[in-house]
Amino acid sequence: MSQSLTQPPVPASSVSWHRGTSWGATSGLIALMLSTGAAFLEIASIGTWPAASDPSYTSFLTQNRTPILAQSLLFVFSAAAMIWFLGYVRARLLRAEGAPGTLSSIAFGAGLIAAAMNISGQAAQIVLTLPSAASLDTHAAGAIEDLCLVTTTLADVPLVVMFAAIAALSLGPHAYPAWLGWIAVAAAAAALVFTFSLVPVSGPLSPLGWLTNLLRLVPALWYIPAIVIMIRNHPAR
Repeated sequence: MSQSLTQPPVPASSVSWHRGTSWGATSGLIALMLSTGAAFLEIASIGTWPAASDPSYTSFLTQNRTPILAQSLLFVFSAAAMIWFLGYVRARLLRAEGAPGTLSSIAFGAGLIAAAMNISGQAAQIVLTLPSAASLDTHAAGAIEDLCLVTTTLADVPLVVMFAAIAALSLGPHAYPAWLGWIAVAAAAAALVFTFSLVPVSGPLSPLGWLTNLLRLVPALWYIPAIVIMIRNHPAR
């Protein structure tokens, strides 16, 4: 059959773009799997953390040093994979927005800050797993763990900015489907409410409250379909 009757070959740049977005989507999937594994590890192996002022706090750290370290490392690697994923999210946003790509840069930069804050928060918790932490008194150990909690909670502030920028580019130039833009709006709202979990000491919106735990899951409602769209390499509609 002549070349004119055959399907024209896919340009190399398009093939490269498809492979790149597939790898980018895979990194997003890896990030979600690692963070989910860290959450299940806490439920299965660590259990409920005592209050930082509890006299048994240091003994709790000693008994659970290995799963605590494993959980922190899973969250750290999850954040690293998320950085890779966000690079491809930015590329998709930029293709829809065009130059100078202000909102695309805002979304990417905010996502990087959130990932860096999550890594920093886990660094504080990893300190508690080091041999030198065995000599810490309860108050010092509790303060370090509180630093981890505050840092990772405040990481949702840049997430508010990131999802807001993604929503604007999805509902406007359709970087992602409009329905995914509305999910980004919901994720931004959930991240904003989540930051207020630092205020109450008890109740559903406290750091360990049931509402706080539910709010942690809302961003995944955006990540999962966004990953699927990137894997299938669908154009925005």
